[in-house]
Amino acid sequence: MKMKNVVILTLAVAAVVWICGCGGSKKKSDVSRELLEAEEPRVDWQKLPRPSGGLVLSIDSEAITADEIINPVRQQIGEIAAQTDYEQFRGKVKPMLGNVLIQKIGDIRLYEKAKAALPENVDEEIIDKIIEQEIQRFIAQYGGDYAAAEKVLKSMGTTWKDFYQFQRRSLLVQSFISEEIKVDKPVTHSELLEYYNRMKDEYFTKEGQLEFRLIDLEVAKFADANNPGANAEQKAKELAARISERIKNGEDFGELARQYSNDPAAKNGGLWKPIRPGSLAEPYDAIEKAIEKMNIGQVSEPVAKGGHIFIVKLENKQAPSCKTFEQVQGDVEVRMMYENRRKRVDDMMGKIISQVDLSYADGFLEYCTQKAWRDWHVSG
Repeated sequence: MKMKNVVILTLAVAAVVWICGCGGSKKKSDVSRELLEAEEPRVDWQKLPRPSGGLVLSIDSEAITADEIINPVRQQIGEIAAQTDYEQFRGKVKPMLGNVLIQKIGDIRLYEKAKAALPENVDEEIIDKIIEQEIQRFIAQYGGDYAAAEKVLKSMGTTWKDFYQFQRRSLLVQSFISEEIKVDKPVTHSELLEYYNRMKDEYFTKEGQLEFRLIDLEVAKFADANNPGANAEQKAKELAARISERIKNGEDFGELARQYSNDPAAKNGGLWKPIRPGSLAEPYDAIEKAIEKMNIGQVSEPVAKGGHIFIVKLENKQAPSCKTFEQVQGDVEVRMMYENRRKRVDDMMGKIISQVDLSYADGFLEYCTQKAWRDWHVSG
């Protein structure tokens, strides 16, 4: 929530008065000269560009401060400043700040349109009551404690007066937008059905899912360098048969997986993360083929393929599904109306922003760019 204009402008004026002075007097430093001289300088001030241009930019009846333009992209600014010199920084950051400024101006122009659209006989008492309800909701978030809510506002750098103005602004803008994008034509059944078919895969379709435990015996690990004639595959099959028999006799599949499986999931008792049917490549596709014939909780016979012998326990199986249009028609209508509304709002804002001319704001943007560079070097 950006509601610091009054505070920032007041501080800016106070700073100018303090610097210029009323009678040329100087404030005594709170830090001793010895301490200042002993402190290692963090910044080469001679290499930093001096901010020039305006401290604020006046738009209609409002003023935009440099911090309001810098703060939304301060993190990106820091990342760029850490890797570039000033000229490179300026080339990247100034257009970025210009985009923020355009959006800010667009918001102001939208608010001006909202105010202009108010009927002459608008009932201010009704507006005040609605805003008072929003204020009470805000206080209720902090247990109904007025002082606690006020403390939060102060931590945000704002006041109850600014909070009231923000709520009034939001109310007028939302009312204006609702009126501007209001559509009297009802949505038809065929339009809803067409929209459902476009969005069903994303919102209403669930992919199938398989969850299983696996004991994977790699044949190559049964080779014996001291006995080249031994049949590694035969040894693996014999062990698989013994493990299968032990499972049938009630031994825990997970414990046997930890003891014998060569699969990375062995440490988790052979439990794999859920997979989508058809996603396993050879030779592991043999696992899925075995699962096709199994019920949840069943254990397969040993399956040999591609140098592996698999024993699989099916933990869960979920078939793919899709909700029908009749099941979700209400949801489809809500989503369609929301998407259409958002598009109309975007179009309206796009027209407002397209009319913004930043040629007169170049000095302010230059100032913001220089301030962002200096701020990063001082704080970084």
